[in-house]
Formats: sequence, C-alpha cells, structure tokens
Amino acid sequence: MKRTIITLSIVLFALVLAIVFGTPKAHTFNSSAAIAAPAPLPMAVPVPGRCPNIHEAIRALRLAHDNDLNPAGHDFCGHKRDAMLAIDEAMKQLRLAEECARCRE
Repeated sequence: MKRTIITLSIVLFALVLAIVFGTPKAHTFNSSAAIAAPAPLPMAVPVPGRCPNIHEAIRALRLAHDNDLNPAGHDFCGHKRDAMLAIDEAMKQLRLAEECARCRE
C-alpha cells in the first residue's frame, strides 16, 4: 500500500512538472513583424467538375435520406424502407460514377 502511494505521488509530481515546464510560452507581439509580413494568398476557388449534376444529385439524395425519410415518424405508406435502400444504392452508384476519369477532367 505504501509503495502504491509513493508511486502515484511520483507520477503525479512528474505530470505537474511536465505541465508547468512543458507548456509553450506566449509570444510577445512585435508590430514591425506584423507590418513586414506578406499579405496572405487568396483562397483557392474550387474548380467545378465536369459532372456537377452528379454532385448535386448525391447532395439532394443525402438530404432526402437524412432530413426527410430517416427522422420521419411514419413509413410513407410502406415505402420508407425501400426508398431508403434505393437512395443508398443510387448514392453508391453515383459515387462510382463520380470517380470515373471523365468526371475528374
């Protein structure tokens, strides 16, 4: 029991030392460095793919699945399960089509 308490005390002490001496110090602000810093580069604009309708279809199917069908408290006259399975399969096929080299060019 004594050995366990001593070991835990040593480990706790080592952790406190690591936290105190291991944290990085705050940097002071240097106004000359801020003035001399180069302007940030503009953000890159994503280039639209060749198949924007496929991307939009995946997005629309995901929204229908996640926002309309899945949380609904009813089964859409017995069609909810089949519709969700069909959406999953359609999204799978559209993702495969998206990976096609023609859509990437």
